[in-house]
Amino acid sequence: MILSLVACSHIEGDSRQLFVTIEPYRFVVEAVAGEEWNVRSIVSNGGNPETFDPMPSDLLALASSKAYFMVGGLGFENGWKEKIAELYPHLLLVDTSQGIERDEDDPHVWTSPDNISLIADNICGAMCRIDSLRANYYNKRLMQFKERLFETDSIVESKLQSCKGASFLIFHPSLTYFSNRYGLRQITVEHEGKEPSIMQMKSVVDAADEADVRCLFMQAGFDARSMQAVANELSIEIVEINPLSYDWHGEMIRIADALSLTDSKDD
Repeated sequence: MILSLVACSHIEGDSRQLFVTIEPYRFVVEAVAGEEWNVRSIVSNGGNPETFDPMPSDLLALASSKAYFMVGGLGFENGWKEKIAELYPHLLLVDTSQGIERDEDDPHVWTSPDNISLIADNICGAMCRIDSLRANYYNKRLMQFKERLFETDSIVESKLQSCKGASFLIFHPSLTYFSNRYGLRQITVEHEGKEPSIMQMKSVVDAADEADVRCLFMQAGFDARSMQAVANELSIEIVEINPLSYDWHGEMIRIADALSLTDSKDD
């Protein structure tokens, strides 16, 4: 039914309309593309892109877009990429993860500043293809974005300086790239996308206890109540994070603060 509805639409791409999958990418695209472009997210803030199923209106909206910037291999993107390309041959589909070494268990590639830099490069390259006459403008904005990116990375690095090698517990694996960048260890509760069994939960708790974990991160949208017993047993705090936040810079610093404040309490 969705394909039939969309197939009836043949609107040419609006030169001022761009789409992304999630909010952090809207932030980066807006930073590179500038205010003259209208950037929209298919998955609204608070939605889960890994379980998201697009409505006909979502796909119809793409008909008026010039480009669609994808995370690359995230949730519904896998199943809809070829269909979208067939329905909208005018639409530039951009896999922004080109050049990133991905972890199969964690699609949250944007939680690393190094990866965000590559993502911004790919976005800028696509914008220069779409609007070649303004290539210098997009490259200048890219450099400005990277200057702020470097500042954020430096702040987070400084906050986590005393935390090198430290461990934290997280329900859903969403900080793999963050951990790799800053020399941390992520211990996950969720097992292969499913709730852990009693034995698996015991194994996780034992590993977390041995590693002297600093806190338990819960991604926004997940039920933290199920993890309260784990937090109580380990005497650690549950900290809600939102890797899907539009405020990428603020979220990175907030995660670093949660780890560094725990460190200061231990001291």
